[in-house]
Amino acid sequence: MRKEKMLWTTVLVVSIIFLVGYSIWGFTQFNSRNLNPYDTGYYGRGMMDRWSNNSSTQSDNGEKLSIDQIETVVSDYIEGYSNKLELSDMFVYKDTDYYVSVEEKDSGKGAMELLVNPYTGEIYPEYGPNMMWNEKYRMHGGRGMMGHGRWNNFYGDGFSTKQINNEQAVGIADQYVKQNFGEKFSVNGEGHEFYGYYTLHITQNNNTVGMLSVNYSTGDVWYHDWHGELEQVISDHKQ
Repeated sequence: MRKEKMLWTTVLVVSIIFLVGYSIWGFTQFNSRNLNPYDTGYYGRGMMDRWSNNSSTQSDNGEKLSIDQIETVVSDYIEGYSNKLELSDMFVYKDTDYYVSVEEKDSGKGAMELLVNPYTGEIYPEYGPNMMWNEKYRMHGGRGMMGHGRWNNFYGDGFSTKQINNEQAVGIADQYVKQNFGEKFSVNGEGHEFYGYYTLHITQNNNTVGMLSVNYSTGDVWYHDWHGELEQVISDHKQ
């Protein structure tokens, strides 16, 4: 009994030492990060950093990357997918991450929506519908939330039955923005059909000012409220 008691005491002491050492190491790592303004707050790294790319274009000199540089890091990011993908639309924001839609070359259908840090070139899967409703390009398999930084393609026959076509989705979205933002806002047919939903552009006085998504099985609307002030829309941004 005495030897057994001494053994358990030793195990307990070693465990405590390991726990304290690990906590000190984690604290040191956290405080040693060289953060820029985009690394804090709602658009901070946090959990999303685990999904980000590790592009050699990344810099931290306080200046935004050019559109060509953004296009390059996104092209590098999507090159690893088994399907042939290409950039489509890019939304350039003043104070927040840029939005990029990606589509399949062969089908022309929307594949995924991404956010790009304009200062570092880091890429993140967009929040909201892109995570929750995307039935083909989403968190699945060995590279999920804790994975390397890209989503695996999910191939299967488990896609939801489309109950709402594009025209109906536009009508639902248009009614939503008029009820919530006023009669001056509207939704036209611009946007993309993704696997499970549509993402459509919100306009005011014929200018694009935002976007929302409509689930094509349920008709649910999800407004993209995480974007900032829109400066420019680069549509069909392809080579």
